Amino acid sequence: MKTMELSIIIAYAVAMIAIGLFCRKKAASSVSGFWAADSSVPIVVNMFCLLATVMSGGGMMGNIGLAAASGISYIMAANLGSGAGLGVGALVVAKPLKKSGAKTVSQFIQMRFDNKAVGFLVPIVILVSYTLYLVAQMKAAGTVGEYVIGVNFNIALVITWFIFTLYVMFGGMWAVTWTDFFQGVLMMLVTVVAAVVTLSHFGGYGNLVAVATAAYPNMGVMHLPLSSYAGFFYLWVFIGLCSPHILMRVTSAKSPFAASVSLHSGMILITVFSALTSIILGMGSRAVIGTEAITNNDAAFLYLIDEIFGPFWRGLTGAAIYSAIMSTAAGLLLAAAAALSNDIIARIHPMEERQQTRMGSVCIVLISVVVLCFSFNPPEFITILYSQAMAFMVSALMVPMLAGLWWKRATSTGALLAIIGGGASYAILYFGFTMPTFSQIFVSLPISLLCMVVGSYLTPAPSDETIKMVEEWHQH
Repeated sequence: MKTMELSIIIAYAVAMIAIGLFCRKKAASSVSGFWAADSSVPIVVNMFCLLATVMSGGGMMGNIGLAAASGISYIMAANLGSGAGLGVGALVVAKPLKKSGAKTVSQFIQMRFDNKAVGFLVPIVILVSYTLYLVAQMKAAGTVGEYVIGVNFNIALVITWFIFTLYVMFGGMWAVTWTDFFQGVLMMLVTVVAAVVTLSHFGGYGNLVAVATAAYPNMGVMHLPLSSYAGFFYLWVFIGLCSPHILMRVTSAKSPFAASVSLHSGMILITVFSALTSIILGMGSRAVIGTEAITNNDAAFLYLIDEIFGPFWRGLTGAAIYSAIMSTAAGLLLAAAAALSNDIIARIHPMEERQQTRMGSVCIVLISVVVLCFSFNPPEFITILYSQAMAFMVSALMVPMLAGLWWKRATSTGALLAIIGGGASYAILYFGFTMPTFSQIFVSLPISLLCMVVGSYLTPAPSDETIKMVEEWHQH
């Protein structure tokens, strides 16, 4: 066991739990505090929270491993899409969503489309998608523990699960916000240092490219079907428009302007972070590995840090990777728990405000236990795993989300058909047909849009009150 690395990671874990305990009183005071941090998060804090939320364990491990194994073109398509998605979200989603007053994506869709079936389908889609996303984060946690500090994969997985479940259960969105902020700062710091040291170690960018391409000739080549690159890019653009754990950052901002600026600032941070990890650290990992095959591609970055860093920076890098894992896992867990607690249980059994926060904590534990059970034997390539889960969610929810914000004629029947048509078509295409990776959304999203338009025009227009409500979201 590596003492220095273990000590640093333990200190990091204690700090995260302490933040959760510190935020406990604020989170328990109201439903708004637990789920949206009382809509009072400053811009600078929110931008680093977005970095930590979007660039998960996949951002610091899966992306680098995918670049080392399949070349930088493929993963850069996704990473550029992540940044672009926040930019587009700032333009078309942030202001009307913030003005709607909704605290979660589920709450917004239910408020806009007053339909019981829609009210139950949306949280179910979120729960299914985020369970798979969380499994991917758990794999990253186990891999870091195994390679960086020398503990058993399953032990590292359980410890990580316990830590982030504890601080989310105690502190809700307040804890998620402040842990995400510190985690985002740490992630950026370690990534910049690792990139600089990698360039120095290999004698500059030109030499790094030469060594990496000698080991893997397809490093900078688009060698997959074009639809795979396009699908990966557009998927992550669309995730920025409808993903609950990202849009919770909009609802937690102080104002529509602050929400928009936070998304734009987060876009800049994510683009810089993506370039450093996918290009420099991805090529650095391949250069260290050489032509040798490795048993766990998601561990590629860990081979690089063993080569370029001593024990202190290896421990700090391990803490940064855990930051990436826990920040995203915490946001996902909170969003999934909100879907279960607020959008399913509270609809069946209405509760007082304090009971709702307690139920939220219970749902956090229940979901995290289910995730843990599925995490002990995960598949390879964590980035691909969670991206496929998000593609299903995008196919089901993006059209109802955007139509609800911008199209006054959109009806609850149209939204219901769009959710069913988009989600079902993606699942059928993914499991029933052999198609280039992520190309399914080019079929499932048009189907969802067609269902929305046809369903809306075949049913009576929304009430005058609903139309007036949508108009007010777009007033200056």
